[in-house]
Amino acid sequence: MDEMTKKLHDFLLQHINEMSQEWLDSREVEENSIYTVDASSETTEYLREQNQYFTCTIAKVLTGKSLENLSDWAQKVATSRAQRGDPLYQSIKHFKKFRLIFLKQIESFFYLHPSSITYEDLFLWNKLVNEAFDRTIELFTVYYEQVSDAQSHAQKMLISELSTPVISISDTVGVLPLIGQINDYKNSNFAEKVMLQAKELNLSCLIMDLSGVSSIDTMMTNELFQVIKMLDLLGIETTITGIRPEISLTAVQLGIDMSTLRTYGKLKDAVDKLLH
Repeated sequence: MDEMTKKLHDFLLQHINEMSQEWLDSREVEENSIYTVDASSETTEYLREQNQYFTCTIAKVLTGKSLENLSDWAQKVATSRAQRGDPLYQSIKHFKKFRLIFLKQIESFFYLHPSSITYEDLFLWNKLVNEAFDRTIELFTVYYEQVSDAQSHAQKMLISELSTPVISISDTVGVLPLIGQINDYKNSNFAEKVMLQAKELNLSCLIMDLSGVSSIDTMMTNELFQVIKMLDLLGIETTITGIRPEISLTAVQLGIDMSTLRTYGKLKDAVDKLLH
């Protein structure tokens, strides 16, 4: 490490508070974001601490240190942002803001020592800083998406667990309320669960309520009606409520005869009919 690089490293650390404050002052009002300018003082200090650690790590990269600490930092912060639900684009936007602040400090250092710094020095520092920022953003994005994907998978599993069970409303009648996107049930042994539960409850009628379904594809429409056929073989009659026009259209396109099914617009209407 040459003398000017060492001086630059020290200069950056001497101005670490100034850089953090400039970044914090650049914040705007962002609804439901950790980066919003009207965040609590505790949140602001939390961001300052994270930013200053990041600054120290980037400064060390200039002196030949590895990017390993950047990976650890990116993982920790990305995990926190993803768990909070802060959109990824917000973090990337603030990386870009701080990159400019960081490079501006290097420019200020150059103007203090114009005769001692070569253009080769400037090009090298610029290259190292941009590589470090780019690598951090890449790592941050990877870790953020890993956490986000895990949360999405957990949510889908929760939807499956919450919405697949058959609810018994009498000795012979049960309700199966489906919610969210029907695609979420594709890998959850949907048909097997429904039939086992209906059989265990000794049902003679199952009300399948689709009013909470936001979307459905041809494959799942076909699977739903296959479940209805299998329930019929078990001696369990199916009533469908909350059926949407697009589901009816898909059923017709699949050649499914809906005239044999009992359907109601609302779950309440079916319950009133079957229990009274």
